[in-house]
Amino acid sequence: MRRDWRRCLLIIGLVAGSARAETPPPFAVAYPLTLPSAAKAYVVELPQDAYAWARRDAGLGDVVVVDAKDRQVAAGLYAPAPPTAHPVTLDAPLLPVPQSASGVAGARIQRSTNGDIVIEPGAAAPAGAPTDWLFDARQPVAPERLEFAPSTRDVDLRVDVDASTNLQDWTPLVRGATVVTLGQGDGGVDARVVKLSGNAARYYRVHVERGEAPWADGEGSKVTLSGTVEDAAAKDEAARRWLDVASTGTVQSGQGVDYDYRLPAALPVTALRVRLGKGDTVARFDAIAVEGSMSGEQLGTLVVTPPRDSADAHPLDVAAGRREMLRLHSATPLREPPHLLVGWQPDRIVFLPEGDAPYRLLVGSHSARRPAWPIADAIAALRKDAGPTWRPAQATPGKVQELAGRKALDPAEAPFDWTRPLLWVVLLLGAAVVAAMAASLLRKPKA
Repeated sequence: MRRDWRRCLLIIGLVAGSARAETPPPFAVAYPLTLPSAAKAYVVELPQDAYAWARRDAGLGDVVVVDAKDRQVAAGLYAPAPPTAHPVTLDAPLLPVPQSASGVAGARIQRSTNGDIVIEPGAAAPAGAPTDWLFDARQPVAPERLEFAPSTRDVDLRVDVDASTNLQDWTPLVRGATVVTLGQGDGGVDARVVKLSGNAARYYRVHVERGEAPWADGEGSKVTLSGTVEDAAAKDEAARRWLDVASTGTVQSGQGVDYDYRLPAALPVTALRVRLGKGDTVARFDAIAVEGSMSGEQLGTLVVTPPRDSADAHPLDVAAGRREMLRLHSATPLREPPHLLVGWQPDRIVFLPEGDAPYRLLVGSHSARRPAWPIADAIAALRKDAGPTWRPAQATPGKVQELAGRKALDPAEAPFDWTRPLLWVVLLLGAAVVAAMAASLLRKPKA
């Protein structure tokens, strides 16, 4: 009798063990990884077609790295090393922004294809002397010091200084700073320097809150900006890639023309350029990221001017984000739809070489998610030991291999998880066995 109970308990234990055994959830595709010489960590850039399999609502949590036995290794999104920078001092001319008449649209400020500031006056003649002035640093500069040119006459100004990366969104740097020049020689007052602090920006705006600026008369119409510039060669970031996309639809309306562009996948877009068709030489577009049928995100304005195919055409930089549908709105029709050049930078996954090689990158799953490994702490420790210039070794993804394909992404196709029902069955069986043992002991005659 005791052997029967032992057999029952053994069977229950085996069933419980099998119920707890985790069957790895299916992934859509896999990429074999080629690694260089032995390294303490590796980083891999996501291929373009991987974004067609990674679920947008997963935030790349359905991208994992597995070893030769299909066990996940410690991995996560790669946080780049802080950039290095060097000091810079540059001179820039001040560009006046015409004032607008009451009730009339003012000047329109935008960028040309090479990034220059373009100021289009308003519909009415300027009213009064300008109070806003712009200057272009030609590159993103983290500002520290702004010096105004000397003046031959007395000046007493109160100014505000703002910064922008796109001439549309402005960030205040300083408010109510004084610029004073009184007298000449040793007894004079010469306070023409304004201390600044803020994030790197290319464009700056000076607003004269009080006083009459001598720059309106052409005197001293330049400034000297000092700050720091990131070393482009030392940036720890994925190279920007460009995708030439033809228009997939054109819709005309009373307010202009919309040109739609569908990308092959929801890519992490960071920049936009426009190439006009034959016969078109100048155009202005409002760039929009379309989300659904009624909503959209305004990305900025693109102005195309001759030479239209200039090699140094400045792109419209946009905040990184996965976007699949883009739209260009033009107030005036063109002879043919323009081509949209989409700049995107692939996300990078960093992982530690745990387990045995070869390793694979698995992408796309309805249910599987990458565990919250403390990978950032591990990379920070490696960077601290090896120095600030240390970088993970670059792993190269191979040709895509389809695993479960679309079935891995479809909730209806996901296999039923029997783990919880089996555990409940085991629990009930165990309770029944214990109850039967207790009843058997109670029925046993007393000695």
